[in-house]
Amino acid sequence: MLQEIMLKAYKAYDDYIENGTFKSWLLRIASNYLNNYYSRNSVECLSLDYEDEEFNSLYGYLSSEELSPEEKLIHDELISNVMLQISKLPKKQRQMITYRYFYDMSIEEISTKMNIPKGTVKSTTYYAIETLRKHFNVDLKGEKDMECKEIYKYLFIYANGTIQPDHKKLVEEHIKTCPKCNDIVVALQKLIPTMVFALEDEMTYFCVSFPELQLAYTGIRYEVENFEQCKKAIEEWKGHIPDEENNMSSGFTKNCQLIARFDNEGNEIKMKIYQETETHYRAKPIFYKKIFKYMWNYDVYENKVASSDIRKSKEAPNLYYGSYNNNLGANAKSALYQAIPKEAENIRIKRGNGVIDCDTYKFAYVVRYVTEEENIRLEFSFLLDK
Repeated sequence: MLQEIMLKAYKAYDDYIENGTFKSWLLRIASNYLNNYYSRNSVECLSLDYEDEEFNSLYGYLSSEELSPEEKLIHDELISNVMLQISKLPKKQRQMITYRYFYDMSIEEISTKMNIPKGTVKSTTYYAIETLRKHFNVDLKGEKDMECKEIYKYLFIYANGTIQPDHKKLVEEHIKTCPKCNDIVVALQKLIPTMVFALEDEMTYFCVSFPELQLAYTGIRYEVENFEQCKKAIEEWKGHIPDEENNMSSGFTKNCQLIARFDNEGNEIKMKIYQETETHYRAKPIFYKKIFKYMWNYDVYENKVASSDIRKSKEAPNLYYGSYNNNLGANAKSALYQAIPKEAENIRIKRGNGVIDCDTYKFAYVVRYVTEEENIRLEFSFLLDK
């Protein structure tokens, strides 16, 4: 290794510019070589020389000639302390931090390398970062919204009691310090027991919308045709669905973005999204962990331009109008629930069944059977001092 480093330095010597010490230049070549060597050989190491998008590195940060001796000492101590705390993390958390932030590997790459689910990668990394934050007493409020968006996709299945253990821990840790997400969970836990579905052998559908958050949870239950045959095929494919198989695909408009899909037991169904027409997309399942005769698909959507909307009246102060419509394109029992601020008063339902008070939110709702051609629509108004 020393021989290779010296050879690289010899070949690069013509490019050396004397604006620093020769020793620092040589050490940079050595650290780059060692980082590449251990990366190729899958040995865990932490690189002080890894550069970010702005070509900054921890090495450069520490060795900057612009720092005063006092600043240099503080920075040295800070970086040493960070590295020390990382070294004290449990092995799996330490590996996640190394791969994610020092090798800049994606969640999917880490999942493949360590042969573990992506959800486990996310939750383990989350706990590692939280441990470091608590140690250094760091409050990163600017990142809270990004954290919430990662958590949103699990909140319905958590409230429904159909979440996997790793994801359950992730949600519970998050909602301890996030009132917004905790309010969603509380509301859903109150709402779900009141929801009425069709008989088991009938198709049933629901959508719970949080317009202010551009967030929607949907669920559809249907009977899988030729269930035994499908189950056998999926077992033979080990869950991976061939490209030519297009069963169980579903469509959605360009105004929505499918974030995740889960089955009856909270296992994530991997999806491939492709554009079907100018205004519609189609989601095709590419991996099932399990299939059920009466299959639930719990979807999480980001509504870019929501079909569910709440608008403030231009004529009357504090008056708001809400509307929500959907066309499932199938014969089913369909339900729409729209979140309204808990402070809303004098709620009037123009089209729909009524209002459900769920403590942290109120929900205007409509439930009825629809045919393939029918729309289901919810319209209401309320007063709110805001």
